[in-house]
Amino acid sequence: MNIRKLAWKNLFRRKSRAVFTGLGIFLGIGTFVALASLTAQMEQAVQDKLDRFGANILITPRTEQLSLGFGDISLGGTQVAHSRLTAADEKAIHGIEMKERLRSVVPFFLTAADASGKNLVWMGVPATEIAAARPWWKISGSPIREKGEVLLGSEAAVALEKGPGGTVVSGGRAFRVAGVLHPTGEKEDGMVIAALGDVRSVAGNPGGVTFFEVAALCKDCPVEDIVAQIGGALPGARVSAIRQVVESRKAAVDQFRRLGIGVSAIVLAIGGLMVFVTVMGSVQERTREIGVLRAVGFRRKAILSLLFWETGWISLLSSASGALAGLAAALLVAPHFGVEQASVATSPALLGVAIGMGLGLLGTIPPARRAAALSPTEAIRSL
Repeated sequence: MNIRKLAWKNLFRRKSRAVFTGLGIFLGIGTFVALASLTAQMEQAVQDKLDRFGANILITPRTEQLSLGFGDISLGGTQVAHSRLTAADEKAIHGIEMKERLRSVVPFFLTAADASGKNLVWMGVPATEIAAARPWWKISGSPIREKGEVLLGSEAAVALEKGPGGTVVSGGRAFRVAGVLHPTGEKEDGMVIAALGDVRSVAGNPGGVTFFEVAALCKDCPVEDIVAQIGGALPGARVSAIRQVVESRKAAVDQFRRLGIGVSAIVLAIGGLMVFVTVMGSVQERTREIGVLRAVGFRRKAILSLLFWETGWISLLSSASGALAGLAAALLVAPHFGVEQASVATSPALLGVAIGMGLGLLGTIPPARRAAALSPTEAIRSL
């Protein structure tokens, strides 16, 4: 009879033992695939947020701090700008060697100006870039869609006693309040935000730029290289990389991955031990059967092959079902871990099946060698 068919029939004759043997592998591989798939999706989600949420490079005019005094009297200090940024600098930024890595270059212009009798800071930003530059802003009302509209920070709205639909007057020009920002805890809470052209018009500075925010796609490249290239293109500017709060989530994902590896290793070790104990017990119970097989001419190699095929079938079925269960579990819980678009990660599943097969076969080696060493005489004594 074919060894593979005989092994398959033996599994059906001992269904409960086969299920118990495969249960350890099923749980171990399921846990491993679920944790590995979940951490992979979390890492991708964090990287996407690093690329999407806000800038990671800030460009400001290069300044120098000067102290003022007369004799022994100190008059404090002042900052002197060596040069100013202009709208033309945006072309220079887009002309660097790694320009394909730049997702967005957003100019900002700040000025202090009158707002319905209050002296407030106005922030100018291209209206089409607000959603990309400040995706975390929550607005009561509507965003800026055209010239002549403004957003009010939460504190500015209280100071001006204005809300969506109200009017803010500056320099003899009326601006409609499109919306009010929810409190952010940042300086924009006290600002008036408008289209870049409108703020330049209020300040009388048609080409003014206070700073640029650059969002660079740097998953596979060091952001320092882009900083150096922009610095070379704008020698009068200070270019620095800034870190996002979301980077702390990346460290948390790394810790979660290490925890997942540790838990998976423990569960897999338990699964391997279950395979070893179950197969060893099966050999003990099948002493008579193995002895008869040896008596009718089965060689040691055939006995080894029989046990390995039995365990191989169990390991394959348990690993495959465990991998599928792990993928399903990862898809279900991924939204609860900040993954917006859950996906199926095939690499952890394939690796899990390979580990499960290896674990089952390794656990079979000691009992299989013992079974192959049995002689027909020992089997007769056990009757």
